[in-house]
Amino acid sequence: MVGLKNKGGRIKVLEAFIAVLIIGGVLILVVNQSDGGQGNEISSEVYEDQAAMLNAVQFNDTLRNSIIGISEASLPMDTDNSGFPSDVGTKLEEKNPGYLDCKAKVCLLAQECIIENTAAANIYVSQAAIFANLQTYSPRKLVLSCTVTT
Repeated sequence: MVGLKNKGGRIKVLEAFIAVLIIGGVLILVVNQSDGGQGNEISSEVYEDQAAMLNAVQFNDTLRNSIIGISEASLPMDTDNSGFPSDVGTKLEEKNPGYLDCKAKVCLLAQECIIENTAAANIYVSQAAIFANLQTYSPRKLVLSCTVTT
């Protein structure tokens, strides 16, 4: 009689262990599916391309001077503004890999720099600091907001 009680307890422990394994397996599946799979690959590619676009401006003396030359009273200034430096806009378009639809904005370094974007798709935002040339210390930030076009 003592042996029967022990077997029943062991079976309940085994059932509980199997139930925990099943629940854990379901949770892992749900988390992996909600991860988006390729979304992470696309995101990292977009951010790399944005960094290349921003670096093309940031490390070019002429383009950096164009941004520093914008008067503080005119800031923030985005690509839709007629006063936005055309050489900077041209360089950003040139470096755009073609699958991105981007808007840029120049702001003071300490200023909040929001780009209005009403796209229904994911919006990727990157920024770069644009600092002084030899004559002027006038830090700015260049913000780039992009969506993936299909």
